[in-house]
Amino acid sequence: MISYAQNAEDVVLDRLFHGRTTGRYVDVGASDPVADSVTKHFYDLGWRGINIEPIPAQVEALKNARPGDVTLAVALGAEKGTATLHHVLNRDGWSTLDGDLARSYHHESALDIVELQVEVRTLADVLDAHPGPVDFLKIDVEGEERSVIEGADWTKHRPRVVVVEATEPGSPTPAHESWDPLMVSAGYRCALFDGLNRFYAQEDDAEALDVLSVPANVFDKFTRAEVAEQRAARFAEIAYIRRLEDAVHEAQEAQAKDAACIEELRGTTRDAELQLAKANQRIAALEARLTELES
Repeated sequence: MISYAQNAEDVVLDRLFHGRTTGRYVDVGASDPVADSVTKHFYDLGWRGINIEPIPAQVEALKNARPGDVTLAVALGAEKGTATLHHVLNRDGWSTLDGDLARSYHHESALDIVELQVEVRTLADVLDAHPGPVDFLKIDVEGEERSVIEGADWTKHRPRVVVVEATEPGSPTPAHESWDPLMVSAGYRCALFDGLNRFYAQEDDAEALDVLSVPANVFDKFTRAEVAEQRAARFAEIAYIRRLEDAVHEAQEAQAKDAACIEELRGTTRDAELQLAKANQRIAALEARLTELES
C-alpha cells in the first residue's frame, strides 16, 4: 500500500481493517486531503467519513478532493460556541485554538500568524447530526485534545479505534497526561504509542489491541507517498526518453529510406542521361546520312 500519513498511521490502521473497501472515519483536524493525511488511503479504497477542519483554504481543498465525505468548517471543543484560531500560515500543522501555545510561538520570528474567529461544536453534537458506526476517530488539534475528548459522548458513540496525537507540537515530548485518564474511563486502552500518536482500542477488543500494538514496519510492505511519487516521476521520465529514442530511430529510418530513394533517383537520372546521349548520337548520325543522300 501507499502511505500518505505523517507517521504511517494509515499502515497500522489498515493492518487491522484488512484492506476493507467500505468503512467510516472521523478526522478531527483533517488539514490537507493528501499530504500527511491519515484518511486518504481509506478514501481511495471506498471509505467515507467526516472531516473537521476550521481553516478555510483547507476546507475548500477537502471539499474539492473528497466529494463523498462530509467536511465541516468548524473546530471541536468541550462545549459549543466560538473561539479564536491562531492560524500559522507558513507552518503546516501548527495552527491552534490554544492561546498559551500560540503565545509560545511568538519567539519564532519566522512564524506568520493570523487570528480567525471560528465556530466550535462538540464531537457528540457532530456525531448526533451524522449518525452511524465509526471505525476509527483521529484527533490532531495541537494542544486541544482534552477539549475534544471532553466534548464526546463515549456511551453513545464508540469508535473502534481512536488515534490521538500525543506529543507537544513539533516535539517528541509526551503531552497525553491530561487526557489519557479520560480515554481509560471511557473504556479504552492504549495499544500503541508510535512516538507521535497513541492508538486506543476498546478494552474488550482483543484483536484490535493485539494488531495495533506494533508500529508500522518493513513487514507491512508499504511505500511512502513521496517515494511512490518519485518512482512515478522516474518511470514517466524513462518513458519520455524512450519515446524520444523511438522518434529519433523512426526519423533515422525515414532518413535512410529517403537517402536510398534519392540514390535510386540519381541512378535513374544517370541512365536516362546515357540513353539521351545515345539517342542524340543516333539522331546526329541520321541527319548526317540524310545530308549525304540529299547531296
